[in-house]
Amino acid sequence: MTPVNSVTASVPATSANLGPGFDCLGLALDLWASIRLSRVEAPRADEPMASMALTAARRLFQQTGQRPPQLSAHYSGAIPIARGLGASAVARVGGLLAANALAGEPLDREELLALATDLEGHADNAAPALFGGLQVSVVEGGRVLHTAAPLPAGLWAVLFVPELRMPTRESRRLLPDNLSRGDAVFNAARAALLVAALARGRFDLLDAATQDRLHQPARSQLFPAMFAIFDAAKAAGAHCAYLSGGGSTVCALATANQQGIADAMQEAARQRETPGETIVTRPTEQGAEVMETE
Repeated sequence: MTPVNSVTASVPATSANLGPGFDCLGLALDLWASIRLSRVEAPRADEPMASMALTAARRLFQQTGQRPPQLSAHYSGAIPIARGLGASAVARVGGLLAANALAGEPLDREELLALATDLEGHADNAAPALFGGLQVSVVEGGRVLHTAAPLPAGLWAVLFVPELRMPTRESRRLLPDNLSRGDAVFNAARAALLVAALARGRFDLLDAATQDRLHQPARSQLFPAMFAIFDAAKAAGAHCAYLSGGGSTVCALATANQQGIADAMQEAARQRETPGETIVTRPTEQGAEVMETE
């Protein structure tokens, strides 16, 4: 067979946590980036996301016992970086998927997820990036256990993406080391309610179901306008609003008045001197895929 010299993978952005589902819930969004890996004489990555993809690709070759070839990596797309939309998972999943194609498909998707989770440190973004939809994931005994959960028809994701960058490592330093029993019950109950409410199309429950006591209050120290933007989105008709991943993007879930919600979020942010842009998109059931081989 003629060896494959170049592979392009397409990967969706993700929105993790959804309020109470810290490190275990993630939603794929119809907002995409592509990663191209090519065999070259000297390794090259043209920017940080490409470098991350290249590191993931090398990890795959090492995992499969193959000598990593010289590769170049190129990342392109409209996913904001360091804004809580899973950009690092996108780069790593894209690098792994493209490298797997270059290597002759030695690993299946579950094995790719395990590698991506190891590189990321958690599966909340990696699982929806690979498989699409709403994914619930747990790491158990070195294995990543995950399943898709149903989403209702007609759901939109309205994003406010601040200029403020909130790298995950930095924002995680603010999180409490311990929770009271009351706070642990609060979050566990709402994470369960959220999955059930989405499965049944109970939009009336989403505001209560996306409340959180674990990470959003702590992260608001870096993002003082956050709760005001939540309130503005809900006042304009959103069913709920939450901090996407580690931030700084705010995601509002809605079934109507998407542009009005986006405008309200932007105005609330403007009043608090927090510039940013809005994106109106949808959840997607489509996960990462190889788009082109040469």
